[in-house]
Amino acid sequence: MTKVVDMADAQPKRLVPAIDRAVMVLDLIAAEPGVAGVSELARRLGLAKSSVHGICDTLCALGLLRVAGSGFEMGPRSLHWSASFLDRSDLVSEFERILSEDRRLDDYTVTLSTLSGAEVMYLACRNAAKPLGFTFQLGMRLPAIYTATGKAMLSQMESEQRQALLAGPWPAAFTANSVASLEALEGQFSEWRQLGYALDRGEIRDGMVCLGAAVKDRSGKPVAGIAISMTSAEASAAALKDCGVIVGELAAKLMVR
Repeated sequence: MTKVVDMADAQPKRLVPAIDRAVMVLDLIAAEPGVAGVSELARRLGLAKSSVHGICDTLCALGLLRVAGSGFEMGPRSLHWSASFLDRSDLVSEFERILSEDRRLDDYTVTLSTLSGAEVMYLACRNAAKPLGFTFQLGMRLPAIYTATGKAMLSQMESEQRQALLAGPWPAAFTANSVASLEALEGQFSEWRQLGYALDRGEIRDGMVCLGAAVKDRSGKPVAGIAISMTSAEASAAALKDCGVIVGELAAKLMVR
C-alpha cells in the first residue's frame, strides 16, 4: 500500500496555502473527472466555495482544468509537466520494449492509451510508415465510446461504473459508423469480452479499423488499453483474427502488477 505523506506535517514552514488548496482540487478532479462542481468540491475538501471558485477559474484559464458537464476534468496543459514522467513510467517503457522485441506488428500503427473521464488519452504511439489517413499523437484525446481501447476498457468495468462515466451528453459522431447510443454500445460488450478485444470499424475515421485490448491491474480492473490500427483493406477476417490474438497477448504482458 502506498504511504500517504501529510505535507503540512513534513514541511510546515514551506507550505504555501494557495498552492496546497489548488493541489487538493487537482487531486480530487484527477481521481473523479467530471464528477464534482464547485459546490461539491468545496464540501468534500472543506474549503470555502468562493476559494474553490477562484481556484477552478484560474486552473481553467491556465489549461490545467477544463469544464466537463457539471464538473471539471484535467486540462491538456498537465501533459507538459507529465511528459518526462511518462517517458520513464514503467507502463510506457514496457510498451516500447515489447514493441521493439515483438516484430509481428511492424507494419501496423500501435497505441497505448488510458481513460480520462469519458475520453481516452494516448500515452504512447508508434505510427506505421505506410499511410493510414490518421495520425495518433501523444496526449491526443478521443471519445472512449468510438475507440477500440475505450470500448475494451469500458467492457471490463461494472455496469454501474460504466453508465455513470458515460452519463453526460453523447459526443457528436465522427463518422456514420460511430455507435449512436449507450444502449447500442452496451449490446457490444458481451462480444468484446468473449473475443478478448474490441473493434472500432471506422468509428473514428472511415477506412480505418482498430483492435483494442484492456491492460488490467492485479484486481482485474482496466488501467490502460493497447490497440492496433489498420486500413479497412487490410482488415480481412484472417488479419483481424491474428491481430486480435496478438493485441490480447501484448495487453497481458503489460498487466500492471
